[in-house]
Amino acid sequence: MPPATEVRGWSRLIAGTAARVVLPTVRTMHRAISDGAYRWIGPIGAPIKRIDHAITDRVYGLVESGLVGLGEVGAAAGSLFGGPKAPASPTALGARAVAHGVLDESLLAVAPELDLPLTLRYEGRDLEVSTPALAAAHPDARRHLVVFVHGLIHTEQVWSSGGADSVRLPEVAVGAGTTPVLVRYSTGRAIGRNGAELAALLERLVAAWPVPVETLTVVGHSMGGLVARSAAQCARQLGMVWPGLLRQVVTLASPHLGSWLEKTANLGTWTLRTASARSAPIGALIDRRSRGIKDLRFGMLREDGWGQSPIDGLLTGRVADEPWCARVVHHLVVGQLRPDPRHPLNHTFGDGLVRAASATGAGRWRQIGPGGPVVVLPVRAAHTMLTRSPAVAEHLREVLVQRPAA
Repeated sequence: MPPATEVRGWSRLIAGTAARVVLPTVRTMHRAISDGAYRWIGPIGAPIKRIDHAITDRVYGLVESGLVGLGEVGAAAGSLFGGPKAPASPTALGARAVAHGVLDESLLAVAPELDLPLTLRYEGRDLEVSTPALAAAHPDARRHLVVFVHGLIHTEQVWSSGGADSVRLPEVAVGAGTTPVLVRYSTGRAIGRNGAELAALLERLVAAWPVPVETLTVVGHSMGGLVARSAAQCARQLGMVWPGLLRQVVTLASPHLGSWLEKTANLGTWTLRTASARSAPIGALIDRRSRGIKDLRFGMLREDGWGQSPIDGLLTGRVADEPWCARVVHHLVVGQLRPDPRHPLNHTFGDGLVRAASATGAGRWRQIGPGGPVVVLPVRAAHTMLTRSPAVAEHLREVLVQRPAA
């Protein structure tokens, strides 16, 4: 039996999403279609339309109340019959990560039981950032920390996924004489907010680590690379200590110049919203995707970066590109679907989600400014396979065994 907290949370989230997203979309489309029909009837259509609206509004209101009530009934049943309090299963965690990555925060607020705060993770549990807790978890703590930051709709489980023979980058870090540290966060939140929280977490981590930290390396997959850059930017502005220990950042297909898929989604929803009253509800429905996804449109690193720009406007959100971190070597892994980098499939889709220009921060019209040295590593692997790519593992091993210049 699933834990009671999972049952309560999912009951409320599913019912809340149906009541607050799906039902209003159906209602708006119904209204648009019926209004169009009544216009064809002529003068007699107006009074009939008013009667129809009164009836349907009442029906939709009852359905909405019923859905919310059904969610609370499910939550109550979970409290009575759900299993004991226990860590969520990998499947349940994966479902949470997808929900948090895709849905707008206002929808997730109805199910606090499913929250995914930014935390350190160790062997399937949250790890307190205190010297006793860190020493107990890492009795052989090293002076070189490697922080792993996952990407969109994932958790720290992405670093250990695959079969028994799969490459696991944290194990590579251990073999290179460093200590891996895994971070979990809700990927649907603003990249800038996750970056600010990661910056504060790393400051506490360095202060509480059982031995003095000499070197810090950050490995970020996809969105995780942007969160890492945002964290470094925030930490430097606040005068934190840990950026002075940061020597290497490894990003695995991070969309530094934005995601072509999110740009396409933005163009599609804008077209739907402006094309007609009948298609507008579909556009509005898709626009309920998370802030984190929208921040991927152009690689937004700051929570307040949108300013006065409408977040769902046509291709809004482009800001001046932040330079690479000074005195830090940036290793930019570029995924490819075909061996030849000039292959049309690579040019069009990159690794399936991120194109080479975005992964390297070097596009035709945009260029990440100079900072530390940049090393580009093309790898024949799809976007989701980069976290367990042998080529990436070998490169990371070489990066970690080399003593970085201070």
